[in-house]
Amino acid sequence: MSDLTDMLSINNGLVVTYNMGKKRWKDRKDGRYLYDADPMHKFMPFLMPKRTECEVFLRETIDAANLMEYLDEKKSTECNRITLFSLLMSTLVRTFAMRPDLNNFVAGHRLYRRNKIDIGFVVKKEFSDAGAETTVRLAFDPSLTIAEVSERLYSHIDEFRSAGSAGTDKTVRTLSKLPRFLTKFIVAFLRFLNYFGHVPKGLIESDPNFASAFVANMGSIKANAPFHHLNNWGTGSLFITIGAVEDRVCVVNGTPEIRKCFDLAFTVDERIADGYYFARSIQLMKDIISDPACLETPFAPEAAKYE
Repeated sequence: MSDLTDMLSINNGLVVTYNMGKKRWKDRKDGRYLYDADPMHKFMPFLMPKRTECEVFLRETIDAANLMEYLDEKKSTECNRITLFSLLMSTLVRTFAMRPDLNNFVAGHRLYRRNKIDIGFVVKKEFSDAGAETTVRLAFDPSLTIAEVSERLYSHIDEFRSAGSAGTDKTVRTLSKLPRFLTKFIVAFLRFLNYFGHVPKGLIESDPNFASAFVANMGSIKANAPFHHLNNWGTGSLFITIGAVEDRVCVVNGTPEIRKCFDLAFTVDERIADGYYFARSIQLMKDIISDPACLETPFAPEAAKYE
């Protein structure tokens, strides 16, 4: 076993990571107020109240050589539903479990941590200009292995493609048919409720704008990874885009080589953590991607130290 695999080794106490306990004063339905946050992070939401004015953009080029070999091996096994997308989703879940500040969010001028790890993404029914699309949001237990994440992910994608709609589609469709003044009033009222943490639970749990992260797999349509904005609606603090895998010239041990690479582009809310924390979190993702076999082992909270 590698050091990284040892660090992510098996344990049955996964719920400890997100065992939020009894609701306290200032807690929300979807998150716990961070009483012990440092004063600067408590004060920043008053200086920069809008999420879109706190965006920081980060891009990383990923060497995918080991990753592609791993995926090729899995194609000939019973784990043939493991893809680049599901592997990156599993990597993201593991990173959130090990770097919990990434799951923080700002709402109502306060800093919170989400009660669970959930990720939003877009499902397109067919790859064409007229193909319908829907936004999906799934919760993932940090104990899941890559095979379990892949199965959960694609079983829901299959379900949503068959159903034709998901998430908040019905709500949006209804609101779009109302007179403008009424739609404007309802949206303003929902923003008021969100400020105080009283948005209906059903809407919070289905809307990807309230998820830990939103992921866009641009590589599935052979596109590069653009930077995407955050939204002032909801509580989403992280948007990730995945670029297409392509051949690039890389320097390996001082020698130029042509290797498979792709880009990851991150848009983050700078109010939830500092730059060092973001940098180390991205490095953790890269470490996991370089050794994807570590995701075959369930996560162990007491071993999850990444310095």
